[in-house]
Parts: sequence; C-alpha cells; structure tokens
Amino acid sequence: MTQKIKANRPLTPDEKELLARFVRFEVSLDEVLTHFQDILEMDFGREKRTFVSYFQLPVPGVRVEVSHINSAIEKHNQGEITDDETYRWATFLLLNEAYDWEGPDEDEIAEMLNELSLLPKRAH
Repeated sequence: MTQKIKANRPLTPDEKELLARFVRFEVSLDEVLTHFQDILEMDFGREKRTFVSYFQLPVPGVRVEVSHINSAIEKHNQGEITDDETYRWATFLLLNEAYDWEGPDEDEIAEMLNELSLLPKRAH
C-alpha cells in the first residue's frame, strides 16, 4: 500500500479562527479534530501523547492568555467542563505550536497548562 503524503499548507483565516474559538471553549476538541482530520494527527495515550501537524505555523500564532486559562479553571470548578475536557484542552494547547503565549506571562501560562494537562492522572 502506498502511504498518502500530506501537504504542509498554511491555515485559512477560518481555521485560525476555529483554533482561537477552541481556546475560549466555544467549540469542542472533537469539532476541531474533525475539521482538521486531514492535516492533524493527535493521540492522548496514557504513556505518551503525540501530535503531528501538516500545516504551516501561523504568524502570528493564536494567542493564549492567562485569562483563557483562568476561565477554563473556573468552568472546571463550576462543573461546566469535565476533568477530561480540561486535560485534553490544556494538552492540545501545549502540543500544538500554532498557539502562542510568548510575553511577560509565558512562564505562568506554561506552568498552568502543564498542571492542567496532568489533571486526570491525579484523579486515579
């Protein structure tokens, strides 16, 4: 069998907006993965998480702010989103280089996302 070679193409403005909407929990990860199924591969394995993209990184990247993370934590604490949704959200942001949080809060953002990406493992 011949393996299909995927093109490395730029994101459309609508695709970049979809990624921004995901940061704000306006769309689910399943919706994002369905839309990007031809240019993105992701596996949330127990031992190893993988992410492969077949798109060019947007410049500038899709912004992630402390306020986005605080909003996610608040939604989680209020029961609006599950541990798994929070974990998958944070993991997707960490692994997807289309997202950008460079700036004065970058260390805090990275630390917060790392903590959230471990959430389900603490529950076991």
